[in-house]
Amino acid sequence: MKMPAIEEDASSFNMAPMIDMVFQLLIFFMVESHFSTMQNIDLQIPTAAHAVVPKERAERVVVNIRADGNIFCGDQPAADVLELKKMVKAYRDLIPDARIYLRADRETPHGAVRKVMGAMSELGIDDFIIGAFKPSEGQQVNP
Repeated sequence: MKMPAIEEDASSFNMAPMIDMVFQLLIFFMVESHFSTMQNIDLQIPTAAHAVVPKERAERVVVNIRADGNIFCGDQPAADVLELKKMVKAYRDLIPDARIYLRADRETPHGAVRKVMGAMSELGIDDFIIGAFKPSEGQQVNP
């Protein structure tokens, strides 16, 4: 007895790869949002009336300096500037084009900021973004 051939529907669509991709994107954005909030410690950022958001957003190493002079690479504390240099160098080994996003508390002594900038220049990094808060219309700029 001859069996009839089963005709395959040419319009079938396999959803499994699309579902896998959606889950991968979901995981990526969840991890990325965690990293972006993790790198910023609580600081009173200085205000600047003419602050601008940079147009180009390359990979940036976030360096935080508290008012008491404590230094952090992201949210990881660094004992001193030498340890910070090691941490930033390790990051630069992974991402050679990484630049620095320097956030300092408004009460941080200028000497502490200069030490960090000097240490970064010793690593060959001379491209910094200094964190500043831009007040909205009608808000006063704090001195």
